[in-house]
Amino acid sequence: MRRVSTILLLSVTLAAWSADEPTPVAPQVTTPPVTEVPLKQPSAELNYTETVETPKANVDAEPPKPPSDDDIAKIIWEEFSADNTWEIPFAHDLDNLNDFPERKKDWDDFIDKLIAWPPGQVPKLEERTRNLLCVCVLEDIGQGQFEAELPLHVYTYLRKEIPKKRLKEILAIFAFYPDHGTVISTAPELNLDIGVGELQVRQRLQILAVKMLGRVLGKLPWGLATEEKEEP
Repeated sequence: MRRVSTILLLSVTLAAWSADEPTPVAPQVTTPPVTEVPLKQPSAELNYTETVETPKANVDAEPPKPPSDDDIAKIIWEEFSADNTWEIPFAHDLDNLNDFPERKKDWDDFIDKLIAWPPGQVPKLEERTRNLLCVCVLEDIGQGQFEAELPLHVYTYLRKEIPKKRLKEILAIFAFYPDHGTVISTAPELNLDIGVGELQVRQRLQILAVKMLGRVLGKLPWGLATEEKEEP
């Protein structure tokens, strides 16, 4: 009888302990809200400050949504019409390369290096395009002898390699989202080890992207532009 009482007392105690234990609650999974990256209206003005540190780009971030045709229509193309300035010059042809044999040889040597440059061969079209535009920007900042011809060469290459609609989207993203993605601020393999700040690269890349976008759409060069027909 005493043993039965002991068993009953133990059962009551265990039941009380079980009642005191909290009921497990399943963890709640919440999805953070998606923050839309704001558009930045392209400007032909360079207003960078060398002491300003540009926040590092989030290389894992999703690509922003391409700007709409209405957004692109707000670009004032005339502001980007100067192609023979000190900043972001853009040759209309490559005739000057034949002025001197030495210059043509230097050009051919540079293009050979550019063709073999790994960042210019990456499979992602947006990344490859950005890398090639960065080379143009570095050549421009360093006042290289091909600062005007190189943008035309790169643009011609991009038009051959990338469908017009996709190239339009890529260049528009560069134009309206200059802080997106990773830029190259030095390229010693191309003798462009000039030690320039990321902010300066981004601002000039934005202007160059607008100039190329204007050529894709037939808005530039200013005074020579004609509306291009859409490709099928």
